[in-house]
Amino acid sequence: MLAVLLANAGRPVPVAEIIDGVWGEEADEAPNRARGLPATMYRLRNALAGADSSVEGGSVEGGNVLRHVGKAYRLEADPANIDRTVFLAELAAATAARRNRQPERAHALLTAALGRWSAPVALDGVPGPFAEHDRRMLAGRREEARLARLELDVELGLPLTAEPAPEPATVVPRALALARAGRTEQALALLADSAPGGEAAALAARLRGPATDLADWTPWASRTAPRQVRRPFQLPPDIADFTGRATLLTELAAALAAPGPRWVTVTGPPGYGKSALAIHAAHRLAPGHPDGQLHADLGGQAPGADPAAVLAAFVRALGVEEHAVPPGLTDLRTLYLRLLAGRRVLVLLDGAVDAEQVRPLLPTEPGSAALATAGRPLPGGHTVTVGRMTPDEGIELLSRALGPGRLAREPDAARALAAACDHQPRALRLAASRLVGRPAWPISALLSHPRT
Repeated sequence: MLAVLLANAGRPVPVAEIIDGVWGEEADEAPNRARGLPATMYRLRNALAGADSSVEGGSVEGGNVLRHVGKAYRLEADPANIDRTVFLAELAAATAARRNRQPERAHALLTAALGRWSAPVALDGVPGPFAEHDRRMLAGRREEARLARLELDVELGLPLTAEPAPEPATVVPRALALARAGRTEQALALLADSAPGGEAAALAARLRGPATDLADWTPWASRTAPRQVRRPFQLPPDIADFTGRATLLTELAAALAAPGPRWVTVTGPPGYGKSALAIHAAHRLAPGHPDGQLHADLGGQAPGADPAAVLAAFVRALGVEEHAVPPGLTDLRTLYLRLLAGRRVLVLLDGAVDAEQVRPLLPTEPGSAALATAGRPLPGGHTVTVGRMTPDEGIELLSRALGPGRLAREPDAARALAAACDHQPRALRLAASRLVGRPAWPISALLSHPRT
């Protein structure tokens, strides 16, 4: 719990975020955690108060170090005293210095940042999904800092900084940095013990070949350290008055359960309820996808949302830090599929323009699935076409919106109104909203004044 608060020092951390970070549970599914949290915070506050009173120059007194703010808790701590915060700030400053052509300053900042580590692993032994995610994130940032300093050693003509043996996943980026600086022999020495058939062996073979050009070598998959994948829950709220469509819902569920591509396009004319059907179906399917649900609005009209921007938002929602999000569509797609490996995730894509926009966003795991809405069928997957509601469904929708009593007084007018709306959900909801705003009006009044 202290790790979660320290990482967000000075900011109120909602109770739900604390519960998810410490126990990996949704707050509404773990009411016992929420009830027990104040007692745990009380013990933590006492421990922090005791620790603070023993530290010379403490800036916050006793029990004031941990505050209860509404439905959140805030740790009052000076960020300058938190190694994690200073480490990340120094890395950001080093990146800016390199961008501003200040290699000496960048090298000094990276050296200071790496010097803050007093143990091989951050948050060693701290349990919970937040600590696991942060542990992996910090390990990745540490390795990135080592690689950046290695490149600066080469650029500035300095002796290579002594480092412990690199992790297997970082051998290729380190060797690549050496090779691009003209230190091919050192790069080959680093790759000497690599297993045959892997990326390291392929790079070694490339370096031994004639006229080696490494400009097109992109070791993103090797450089990206595995991270604790978060569970995103991005579905829009379910449609409260969703009515009928039982046959379409059954068809949709069966298509996503069948072998082959597990994605469905919901199509049909405007106003017929494509998005409502897809959202309602996604909520029904969510329990079968416990690792999360992703959602994106693709725009609905050309050119629509950029798939790379959508993928970048998806990988951030899955737990990747902003600095580790790759810039290109190909690398984003590779990372996205790695994050979904072995997981059951549902992806909802609303307003697709064409298949080229949708394909990069589709999961490939057997347990995952995707739902897309589009104005026309998209090649690949299964297509569910939404048409008009049946007369009974139209009456049921009006009944849910207006109340059964109001329809019982004017059944003929209700049927006439549904027919006048061509049994289209959007038109029916618009008519119902006008009547709800005029409770004294009979249903027949709307038929007499259709533009009111």
